[in-house]
Amino acid sequence: MNDRSPLNRKKGLRIWHIFMLLVPFQFIFGLIYSWGSISLAIHHQSGWAHSTLDIAFSLTPLSLLPAVILSGHWLQRVTPKTMLAWAMICFSLGSVIGVFASTSWLFIAGYSVLALGLGAGLSTSACIAIISSLYPEHRGKLGGGLLAVYGASSVLSVPIFNVLDGYISWRPAIGILLGSYAAFGWLCWFLLPTFPVASHQKSGRIAFKTLLSHRPLIWALCLVLAAAPFGSATFATIGRLAQEMGLSRTFVIAAVAMLALGNGLGRFAAGVLADMYSARISRNVVLGLNALAYAVFLIVSYSGVYGLFWSFPLLIGCAFGGLAGKLPSLAAHVFPEHPSSAFGLLFGTFAMGSFLGPLVSAEIGTNHAMQVLGLLAFLALPMGLIEKSPEKL
Repeated sequence: MNDRSPLNRKKGLRIWHIFMLLVPFQFIFGLIYSWGSISLAIHHQSGWAHSTLDIAFSLTPLSLLPAVILSGHWLQRVTPKTMLAWAMICFSLGSVIGVFASTSWLFIAGYSVLALGLGAGLSTSACIAIISSLYPEHRGKLGGGLLAVYGASSVLSVPIFNVLDGYISWRPAIGILLGSYAAFGWLCWFLLPTFPVASHQKSGRIAFKTLLSHRPLIWALCLVLAAAPFGSATFATIGRLAQEMGLSRTFVIAAVAMLALGNGLGRFAAGVLADMYSARISRNVVLGLNALAYAVFLIVSYSGVYGLFWSFPLLIGCAFGGLAGKLPSLAAHVFPEHPSSAFGLLFGTFAMGSFLGPLVSAEIGTNHAMQVLGLLAFLALPMGLIEKSPEKL
């Protein structure tokens, strides 16, 4: 049948219609990447310690970890739309707890853990499952596109928050932001059609033991775990890094936006590369960007040429986002019969690496953490290059 026939055009329009309804969910939960700017406002106005704020960022991927892994299995028994409803319930309830929290730890439990951690884990698996069901031959491009929105949403969220914060304090500002996002998310959920249970899965449930016995998957998990903490630590501490170098608040806002932009570009580009060539090539390009970002950080730190710091947020954003962008294609390649289960484990490992970065920063200090985690990310490049399974990775 001609690709331009009315039937195929109608199918293509339906796919893009569904894709556009999924975009807001990724945009909403991508609010986590605005933390570099939001945390500064909270620190200045509420006096919460930097270490507490680093842990607040770190607990989001930690709570996302079990949610995204388990939801990959739950999708074999519930519809993706039901999973998205659970995600929005987590976001709405967590937002209310966070906005009205009387202590920093209650805020973290609501905002960081329930709303942006558990909610994001459920949402991500559901959205990728829908894409895998509708358009499996382009899961890398479309899945990477969704993850790009997740990574780049702070390009809008940061300026909106800072404008609101300029007129009112951080708490009502974030309350308005969360309330608006929740209303928009529920509207899109009501417009979304219902998809069948596990329509993209080809066989029954698979055990974690079977997933973890696959050597290429183990290798990929190790590389993700080595490379991700450097990027997540940067997202959590970019504001302090810029201030320690004597850069202005305007630059801090710009740096967070550049991180988000790089994060989004990296996720989409890595997905496209994985579709066009292979997930292994995509992975090695990402690891190369990570190594280059570390080199720039060292040059700036030891030479004092702070003008070069402008390139660092964009490079590390592309590298960090690219790590996630190739995961839908990699999951489908490693286990085509169980793409949701494999993706859950891979993205869960990415979340674990994201948790470790800010945690290390809180424990040993920003500058030391960036040097240690950057070295680990740098060493991931030769580890990736010596892998001799190009057909699988």
